[in-house]
Amino acid sequence: MSGCDCDAVKEKASLTSFDDAIESLLSSAKAIQTTESVDTASALGRVLAESLVSSINVPPLDNSAMDGYAVISQDVAQCGVTLPVSQRICAGEVGQPLQAGTAARIFTGAPVPENADAVVMQEFCERVDDNVTINQEVKSGQNIRSAGEDIAESDEILSTGVYLRAQELGLAASIGCSPLTVFNKIKVGLFFTGDELTEPGDPLTPGKIYDSNRFTLLGLL
Repeated sequence: MSGCDCDAVKEKASLTSFDDAIESLLSSAKAIQTTESVDTASALGRVLAESLVSSINVPPLDNSAMDGYAVISQDVAQCGVTLPVSQRICAGEVGQPLQAGTAARIFTGAPVPENADAVVMQEFCERVDDNVTINQEVKSGQNIRSAGEDIAESDEILSTGVYLRAQELGLAASIGCSPLTVFNKIKVGLFFTGDELTEPGDPLTPGKIYDSNRFTLLGLL
C-alpha cells in the first residue's frame, strides 16, 4: 500500500488565501453599536464612540516654560540690566500685572503676568536681595508657552473609533474629559481541542505536547 503524497494533496486542494479569508470574515461581521460611559482611568484599551472636542485652550493662559524671571523685554535693552523684583508667582497662582521696570520671580508652569512678554532662565540671572541682574539678551516671547499652543478651544483631539492607549487617555484628561463614551466590549469564545495537548504544569507523557496556542491567543485578545 503506497503512502500518501502530502505535497500532491496540497497542490490539488483549493485553498482560500489569507486576504480572502479576512475579507469573508469582515463582510459577515456586525460592528458593535451599543455604548457605555466609563471613567477616563478605566478606558484603557477601549474604543472611543464619540469624538472629543476641546472646550478649553491648553495651556489655558500664557505660562512660563522655565524657572526664572518674567520681564518686559523693552526694559532689558542689554545684558547686565538690574531690576527690582516686584512679585513671586508659583505654578497655580495668578500674579499681578507687571509694573514697568520690574521683574517677577516665576516658576515653570506659572501664568505669565499681564504686561510681561519674556521669561529669562534663572541660570542667566543673578539675584541679590530684592534685585535681579539679567545677564542675557532678551527677546519678546522667549520661554513663554502661549495659551492654546498645545490644544486650541474647539479643536477635535480624538475621533470616533480611536483605540484608547495611555497617551490618548492623557490627552483626554488634559482637556478635562471624564467620563468617556466608548463602545461596549466584544465577547469572544475560545475552545481548544487535540488529544495531543497537555496543560503547562502537568507531566508531559509520550506523544503529547504542551498547549501553547491557548495562552498566546488569550494574551493577544
